[in-house]
Amino acid sequence: MKRLVTISLIMLLLLAIEGVAIELLPSFIKLSQVYLTPHWLLLFLIIVVSFGYPNDSTIPITFAVVFGLMTDIVYTGILGVYMFMLALSVYSSQLLNRLLQANLWMLLLIAFASITVMEVGLLSIYSLIGIPTMSLNNFLLYRYIPTVVANLLFLLIIYVPSRKLLHWMKEESF
Repeated sequence: MKRLVTISLIMLLLLAIEGVAIELLPSFIKLSQVYLTPHWLLLFLIIVVSFGYPNDSTIPITFAVVFGLMTDIVYTGILGVYMFMLALSVYSSQLLNRLLQANLWMLLLIAFASITVMEVGLLSIYSLIGIPTMSLNNFLLYRYIPTVVANLLFLLIIYVPSRKLLHWMKEESF
């Protein structure tokens, strides 16, 4: 129970920080045509899938649904889009995690695939419901590539502390 509460508090903190992360970037990045979208909840959930609950698929997906809905409520005007896409991305990471070993290089590959699922899914859903989006070329150049690079760098930063925390919680029966 303590492990669930600890993971929930970390994810709540990440949800709050995601919203202000872009404001902390240098102004030349904010004022450019590049759109960086932090997917820190997704990245932390990928680590949770790999090291916290490698054999249990319900808990990470439940986290994804709950925090995806919270993201929809706080940051978007349409309920359910992030909830669905975050859950689908976590599910895809679980499938890949069963095929690949849990190490940094495979986690980067899983994160790349999950971010791709998330970004392409969001673009598709928003296009289907008629919310103006950018062209595919602009999406790839100005949003997808910078988002993937920035999020993979963030994964490198949080990998070791998150993995150690999850291993410690597992050893301590936390």
